[in-house]
Amino acid sequence: MAPRKKNQFMFEKEREALKRDAEEKQRKHETTVEDMQKVIENLENKVHSMEVDSAKEKKFKDVIEQMKDKIECPVCLDVPRSSPIPVCPNGHVVCKECKTDSCPTCRVAMGNGKSLLASIVIENIDHKCKFDDCEDVFAVDKLDDHAKVCAHRTVKCPHPKCCENVGLSKLLDHLGKSKTCSIDDAPKLIEKDSPVESRFYSLPDKFLTADSNITWGLNIFSHEGVNFAIWPEKYEGCYYVSSVMFSSEVECSKYKIEMTLHERGSTIQDAEVSFKYCGKPCFIDGKKTDYKYYGVGVNSKGIEGILKTRINNLFGFKVTFSIRKTG
Repeated sequence: MAPRKKNQFMFEKEREALKRDAEEKQRKHETTVEDMQKVIENLENKVHSMEVDSAKEKKFKDVIEQMKDKIECPVCLDVPRSSPIPVCPNGHVVCKECKTDSCPTCRVAMGNGKSLLASIVIENIDHKCKFDDCEDVFAVDKLDDHAKVCAHRTVKCPHPKCCENVGLSKLLDHLGKSKTCSIDDAPKLIEKDSPVESRFYSLPDKFLTADSNITWGLNIFSHEGVNFAIWPEKYEGCYYVSSVMFSSEVECSKYKIEMTLHERGSTIQDAEVSFKYCGKPCFIDGKKTDYKYYGVGVNSKGIEGILKTRINNLFGFKVTFSIRKTG
C-alpha cells in the first residue's frame, strides 16, 4: 500500500475510533443525567412530604450543596444561572462568561459540549441574589424579577456629571458624602399634610451666555417612605428641572409630581412668568440622559422673563414643587 493511502487509512481509522469514543461518552453522560434527574425528583418529593424528618431534610440539603459544588464555575466561583452550560469532554463545567478555548480544570480543548446535567441542577436549586449585601435566595426563574426591585441593586448616581455606580441601599450615603453631587447631606422630610417645597438657585454671570452649561447639585427629599431628588440644569441654552425617585418604575408610577420654575421672590400665584411640569417622577433605573426631558424645560427666550433682576448681585430662579401618591 502506498504511504499516502496508508496514512489516509490510518487517519480514517483513528477518526472512527474517536467518534465511537465520543458517542460512548455521550451515552454515559445522558444516562447520568437521567439518573440524576430521578434523584432530584425523589429528593424533592421527600422534602415536601409531611413525613420527612429533620435528618432526611439535612441529607437533602447536603446533596444540593454537593451538586452546587460540582457545577460551580472554577474561574469566577459562581453557580451558573442560565443554560446552556459549557462542559469539556472530561465533564468539567465552566460558565459561559469564563469559557475559553481550553478547560480551566484539565486544560483539554473545550469544544462545544453542553452539560444537560448542570442545566437540570440549576433549574432545581435556589440561587443567591447577584447583588452585594442581598442575602435573599430564589428559584432561577424568579431571579430576574427580584433583580429589578432589589433594594441593593446597582444604580447610577443621578447627578448628570457623576459616573459612579453604587448599590441603591448606599445611594444616600454616596450623595451625602459627595462634594459635588448633592447640596444636602440627608433627605429633607416632606410631610403628607404639607407637600409643597421651594428651592432657590443662583446663576453666576459667567453662565448666562448661551454656550455655557451648568448643573446644580441635587436637593434630596423623603416623602411617605420614598426618597427622591430634584435639580436644575442648563444645557445648550435651555434650562431643565428634573426629578428622579430612588425606586422602581412600578413604584414611581404611583406618584405624581408638579414642578414650577418661576422668578425668585415670587410665588407660583403671583409670578409674571412661570413654566410647569406635571407627571410621574423618573425612576432610578431609567436612562440617565433622558431625565432632563421628563420635567420642566425652558428655552433661552423663555428664561429671559425669569432672570430679570439680581438678588445679592446674582441672577437666579425659584423651583416650587409638590408630590403626592396617586396609587
